[in-house]
Amino acid sequence: MQNQIHKQCAIMFADIVGSTHLYSQLGDPEAEKLISSCLSEMSSITTYHQGCVIKTIGDEIMCQFSNAKNAALAAIEIQQSTFPSHSSQSLNIRIGLHFGNILEKNNDIYGDAVNMAARIVAIAKSRQIITTKHFSLCLADQFIFQTRFFDNAYIKGINKNIDVYQILWEKNDTTNLIKPQDVPSLFKENISILLKFNNKEKIYSGKSINSAISIGRDERCDISIDADFISRSHLNLEFRRGKFVLIDHSSNGTYIKLKQHNKLFIRREELPLIGEGYISLGGDYQENNANNIYFKIITST
Repeated sequence: MQNQIHKQCAIMFADIVGSTHLYSQLGDPEAEKLISSCLSEMSSITTYHQGCVIKTIGDEIMCQFSNAKNAALAAIEIQQSTFPSHSSQSLNIRIGLHFGNILEKNNDIYGDAVNMAARIVAIAKSRQIITTKHFSLCLADQFIFQTRFFDNAYIKGINKNIDVYQILWEKNDTTNLIKPQDVPSLFKENISILLKFNNKEKIYSGKSINSAISIGRDERCDISIDADFISRSHLNLEFRRGKFVLIDHSSNGTYIKLKQHNKLFIRREELPLIGEGYISLGGDYQENNANNIYFKIITST
């Protein structure tokens, strides 16, 4: 077993967009041939810019570089390359970059920095290069790069909002984005949610929520309601971008009755909560149902 090495490096995840569709459209042999060719070319570009391909994960490669500059150059060249596809259009790539501390062991790398890079690539869309603010600052004195604020995103697993940036590599990529300090006032307000159920009342403040509020039949949930038609882990409430979002992952679904609006039904879907109303787990909303959860979104500056 090799010794463990702690060091700092740039991490790049490059992901082929729409590969699942290729397999269903072309069949396994032809799709695998195209994807392997694309991965091979991305690996060659990585090596050319003094990077190292750590591993391939399906239709994605994970690489490390000693510095942010080489990682950014490799990412740009990958996006500028034309990868053959089954049609007149080329395969498209999305890329996520981060710089931080890693643990190197047995020809693989581990640590929070690797996890962060993996989360960042999930934010990127086709033909985009998305980075963390820290990575962007590492390029600050490199005038050959142009970066801009892209979004303030909640990172699952990291359980916090971070500023993410985009490396611009196309001449026509000129969409103007707001700066973090110009985010609408809603994001600067103190957002809370009031929940009432079974003669109990709880208030959760968005800024203080580090993990989702769990609701279900299991007594380990933050809010536990015992009924046969309610799943053990029925739904979560997450605070994202100034909103409380209801995420249903139950068997029977969830009904939401907003004040002065018709009922909504979701099952294994997401819905931002607004105003006030009632949440009914597993069964149609009935006004006098003792298992109803009353909610109210409270904002204050």
